[in-house]
Amino acid sequence: MIKLAAALILVAGQILLGCVGTQADTSAVPVSIQPNNPALVYIGRWDTSDPISYHSYWGGAYLRTNFTGTSVSIETKTPTRLVVSVDGEFPRELDIVAGVAPLTLKPLKAGNHSLLVGSDGQNYEVLFGGLVLDSGATVSAPPIKPIIEYIGDSITAGDGPEDQTTVNYAWNTAEALDCDHTQIAFSDRALTTGYGCASDKTGLDQQYFRMMDFNHSETTPWNMSTYTPAIVVVNLGQNDQCGSEPPAVLGASLQSFLLKIRADYPNAKIVVLRPFSGAFGSVEQDTVRQLMFDGDQRMLFVDTSTWLTLADFRDGIHPNGLGNLKIFSRLAPILRALLSSP
Repeated sequence: MIKLAAALILVAGQILLGCVGTQADTSAVPVSIQPNNPALVYIGRWDTSDPISYHSYWGGAYLRTNFTGTSVSIETKTPTRLVVSVDGEFPRELDIVAGVAPLTLKPLKAGNHSLLVGSDGQNYEVLFGGLVLDSGATVSAPPIKPIIEYIGDSITAGDGPEDQTTVNYAWNTAEALDCDHTQIAFSDRALTTGYGCASDKTGLDQQYFRMMDFNHSETTPWNMSTYTPAIVVVNLGQNDQCGSEPPAVLGASLQSFLLKIRADYPNAKIVVLRPFSGAFGSVEQDTVRQLMFDGDQRMLFVDTSTWLTLADFRDGIHPNGLGNLKIFSRLAPILRALLSSP
């Protein structure tokens, strides 16, 4: 009987230890990082009214954070296509379905890591439900960077393979300058409402000041105080040719547009690029020079007429890979100088 009791005690002890061990294993559950975590830095136009699901608008919107551990995954509410960069890797595309999807290609070395993840183009939005990290992992806020805001059409929205946002002059110029960047841009759209190559003739002169892009009919205004760009780069006018917009109308529209931007961002440097095809180039130059003459010394017109040749375009309008590289090489020094000037 004594031996039997001892055996029963031993078995009971083993069972008890097993239960304790099982409970210990449950502590190894992944860490969920909610969208409203202050260590997540959002760049671009995000609707943050729902604390459990942040919604990105306009292509190229992304978030940045630093994290520990060996992996990171994202939770999204709908299928989408992302652009992802872990530890500064060249951004890669990732098609995902709704739910939780890994962002790392293989286990990382233990330690500190950086993450950039966001929309891969004007037709891809992110309903962001949070990040998932290893058990015990943490996030921390990355350094704050100056923001360069680009305003334009398809040339600025993304003109790489399949219109990828990361293979174009806007994204790459800002990244080279260690700046954050927004691309408030959309294919076929003109500056001036009433013109443009899209069937709906709403222009950037209206949509730029809205939270949502041209894929939405809602006209919810964007809170322009959400972030303040250090530089605003305007590359518009190409699609104003659709509908034969008179030069005088384009000039007046551009003047009004720039004055509104200046009212919202009184300290930003505003750079107007001559459209790479030359469309309305002289009109835009005259408009900017007049505003500078009137006292706005934080505005600049950049004559791009010598930047590209015919071989640098896919179709006479959209720069190809070499063209984007040439734009990058000419624009980056100009923006670098502006960032360092008072």
